[in-house]
Amino acid sequence: MSDTTHLLWTGGWDSTFRLLQLLFEENRTVQAHYIMRSEQCSGTEIDTMVKIRRHLSRNYPEQRKFLKPLIIVDDISIKPNKKIAAEFEKFKEEKKINEQYQILARYCVQKKISEAELSIIALEKEIINADFFGTFTFPLLDMTKKEMLLIANQNGWMEIMKMTSFCRRPKKGQPCGLCGPCTDVLESGLSFRLPIRSRIVGYIQLPFRRWWRNNYHKQSNRQFQWVKEMLKERY
Repeated sequence: MSDTTHLLWTGGWDSTFRLLQLLFEENRTVQAHYIMRSEQCSGTEIDTMVKIRRHLSRNYPEQRKFLKPLIIVDDISIKPNKKIAAEFEKFKEEKKINEQYQILARYCVQKKISEAELSIIALEKEIINADFFGTFTFPLLDMTKKEMLLIANQNGWMEIMKMTSFCRRPKKGQPCGLCGPCTDVLESGLSFRLPIRSRIVGYIQLPFRRWWRNNYHKQSNRQFQWVKEMLKERY
């Protein structure tokens, strides 16, 4: 095993929990990587990671010294990879999967990173069989967000965990309650992370979101395109 663990970090709940495990429990040197995309949440995620690093520096200097400077890469600088693209498209025919995963796979190949940690949890377990995931390891695969919450409380990490971000389209610094990650927060039993207004919005739209996810192949049907456009424009 390399002396340095490569961690794909977003400032979110799962990857931040893994970062704390590596620093506090495993005493590992960590090289965190962040892929910047043209999404509304990118600035929030970078700001979150900066705040967490600053907090670690001030309060846990012994652990902070094992955290290497964050590497931020613009996704447009990541070269195409025909093999990974083909594997991704084949997998996508059967299951819904976020574009970010094939971007991460291409990045690791381009940077010759032979092993990188990806913080996929039990909820997402079925997607790890994709061929292009060969570069990744999944240390949180058998965990849930609630189990992480329990461990974080036991270890005194909650001040840091509460700094994490998740919303894809935050409004005035607040979670929207409508996007996929906001829905995941509700589904995983961590609704306290959403402010009251966003929580109410989230619960109202939850039945529709569940239907939408369970009917993945219908989403490309033109009669449903107006829903995507409406949500994109408003949120």
